[in-house]
Amino acid sequence: MPTEEELRKGFEIGEWEILPDRGLFCRGAQEERPEPKVFSVFLSLAERDGGLVTREDLIDDCWDGRPIGDEPIARCIAQLRGHLGDRERPYQYIETLTRRGYRLIQPVRLKVPAEPVLPPAVAKSQSWRIWLAGVALAVLAIVVWNVTRPLIIDDIRSVAVLPFDFPGASEADEHIAFGLKAEVMQTLRNNIPEIFVKDVRKNYDDEFTDIAADFGVQGLLTASIQREAGVLKISYRLVDGQNGSIRSSGTVTGITEEKFALQEEFARAVRDDLMGKQPQQLVSSSRPANPDAYDSYLRGLYAFDHRGSPGHLEDAIELLNETVALDSNFGPAYLMLAKAYVLLPDLRGEPLVESHELALDAVRQGIAVDESIREAAGAVFGLVYHKQKRWAESEAAYLRAINAAIVDADAYIWYSRMLASVGRLDEALVQALAGLELEPSSLASNSRVAMVYTWLNDAENADKFFDRSSRLGASGAPYFVSYALFLIREGRLEEARELTNSAVILADGTPAWIGPAFDAFRDSANNSMALAAMDAASADGRLTPRIEVALRTVFGDVDGAMMVARLLEQPGEAFEMDILFVPELIPLREHPEFLELMTTIGVKNYWDDTGCIWAGAAVHCPKTL
Repeated sequence: MPTEEELRKGFEIGEWEILPDRGLFCRGAQEERPEPKVFSVFLSLAERDGGLVTREDLIDDCWDGRPIGDEPIARCIAQLRGHLGDRERPYQYIETLTRRGYRLIQPVRLKVPAEPVLPPAVAKSQSWRIWLAGVALAVLAIVVWNVTRPLIIDDIRSVAVLPFDFPGASEADEHIAFGLKAEVMQTLRNNIPEIFVKDVRKNYDDEFTDIAADFGVQGLLTASIQREAGVLKISYRLVDGQNGSIRSSGTVTGITEEKFALQEEFARAVRDDLMGKQPQQLVSSSRPANPDAYDSYLRGLYAFDHRGSPGHLEDAIELLNETVALDSNFGPAYLMLAKAYVLLPDLRGEPLVESHELALDAVRQGIAVDESIREAAGAVFGLVYHKQKRWAESEAAYLRAINAAIVDADAYIWYSRMLASVGRLDEALVQALAGLELEPSSLASNSRVAMVYTWLNDAENADKFFDRSSRLGASGAPYFVSYALFLIREGRLEEARELTNSAVILADGTPAWIGPAFDAFRDSANNSMALAAMDAASADGRLTPRIEVALRTVFGDVDGAMMVARLLEQPGEAFEMDILFVPELIPLREHPEFLELMTTIGVKNYWDDTGCIWAGAAVHCPKTL
């Protein structure tokens, strides 16, 4: 088996060249840069070169023997498969050995250069030269290292940024801590691509070492803000995730009104602690020239981040419109405004066409004044094209967004939803987990992962992420419906009934059918009564299509379910299509009209264009996009 030292010099596996010192997977012009923990899992597999690697082996190699659950390992394996383009079964690179562990399928090919063999006389005459050259190089290396060495980067390659504390801040000032945190994360991503930065949105009472282990990072950044007489004081600490020790700390002070200078000084201080004092100019995130516009922008970002609460999405739209009115050349404000508009139909029930026109107008104006947002704007175009059932264009737009220089978790979440809508559930999970990597405590990311695990019938992981999402405050009809489906599978019918009732109330439906439906779950002899109750609710227009198509299939009315599914032929999205591909809806997918429906709404053409094959009641996509 290869040694760690041999692997560090580079090796090949399948079509990929692996460069551990650079943290890269290369295939021709394509480069993949896994997160450090993911890379270390891959090296652990490579050291065994096709041999079994148990869960305990991975914990010893990559988590220093600390107790962890199965989810961090499964997440790393899923990420590796994504980086290697190994998303479809049967896997080509990493095999799961049920209840035992994992192994590499392809052999490791080392790239250790052979040393030249010199004639004895030549070797003797060159030995002193080689020795002297070696001494000179060693001295030079020591000098260079002492001058340029980074302080921490060698052993901290991933950092989780925890919420910044601002004791006594009024509601009107909460955006200051939010803006400072956003600025330092953006600056680290711009200036130190070697370090993977994760956004943690929730405070935890756990020990720092436990938080670092939970989120799979090597360092934690915390900060506390104080204000006295118009002066802000930011005290920060960079904590070692291995042992909880403070690796560096500092204080930055500035006038409240001069947020530009204060945020940049703070970001520079953190960067310098990670990399050593840097002479080059700091590459900061884009800011408007007008201080009032910047204040509106930060308030808008804060409101958008809390868009699940009543009124916050509307506040975000108002504040971001105010930003572009004060500074019409600030592209990021247009981009965030477009993201707020594009979510209006899903979150507020606003008309889809009008909302999406507003979103596209905003993002096009932003690109016209700031070309740097073009790639990230793919997330907005992707969601609009998705709702228009322009599947290939939607995917192309999402791929631009997730490969942009700066990407947020929303792009991965929306792309995951698009992939699930065309039946590509395994790939939908990969993208959902990628979003979770960026924002591991995000409510949207965790709930999305929970839903996809449910569609894949992975009960253990679905349960874990539903529990996490609920503790984060997840709500909304689609979330409650998917959670209820999971609970019904698990036989937890009373809990499922309660969640179904909440989903119906949120969707302004009637709960009259819920009792008969759950009687049918307990005894299939009650199916006809459940269907009769659903007929009455549907006739009144108070039964959501997403629920109706699922329950009619489960209760044996597959023709009725197909009639509901035909609503997808209308403009827009009558219901979220991922429900069509859950295990319970196999009878619907076997209906003779199902493939015809997929053809009508463009999904069959998408499958054909991307090398996917419809077989039985599932889609198989051997071609990596």
